[in-house]
Amino acid sequence: MRIWSSEHTFDHEWETVAMAAFKKYPNPLNRAVTGIDVVKQTLEAGKILTERIIQSHFSIPSWATKLTGFSGTQYSHEYTVIDPTKKHFQLTTRNLNGSSFLRVDEKLTYTPHIEDPNKTVLKQDVIVTITLPAFADYCEKTFLSIYSQNASKGRQGVEWVIDNLKKEYDAISTKVTSEVHEMSEKVRSWSATSSNPKPER
Repeated sequence: MRIWSSEHTFDHEWETVAMAAFKKYPNPLNRAVTGIDVVKQTLEAGKILTERIIQSHFSIPSWATKLTGFSGTQYSHEYTVIDPTKKHFQLTTRNLNGSSFLRVDEKLTYTPHIEDPNKTVLKQDVIVTITLPAFADYCEKTFLSIYSQNASKGRQGVEWVIDNLKKEYDAISTKVTSEVHEMSEKVRSWSATSSNPKPER
């Protein structure tokens, strides 16, 4: 068994990061995730609870496939709890398929930065357990190396989603501002016409 942990700070407020993290797939920066299906979503005590099945594909050495029976395609059960009031977002996943030799447990937690509310801290923990009569330690190291690379791409994916959300917001804001301005001009023109009626002949 091997444990991998990391911590990353986003320069964005919690609401923005939480929304982007939940919607980060698919994105062009992390192509490991190839499919998502929502199994269940409920609202309990103000918390949003969601269960999804995630399909991922990892490029792994052929020798690792022979040893573990893991082809690289993985299905995981993802469970998320989003608490908007406490600003706490926790995501846990566990692999469903692969050989009986491999088990992956992952937990991601997004919370506001203690000292700066305009920033968000991501804490990421993963436990990889490979039960093989030989090479288990090496296989675990190899898997965590691949996972670490994908975790970095995942954080970049969140930034990509945030950037796109801001672009969408700016586009909508510009459109609304333009329409409000156009409407104001029409009202002003109508008011001017109404207050200065043409004299009757």
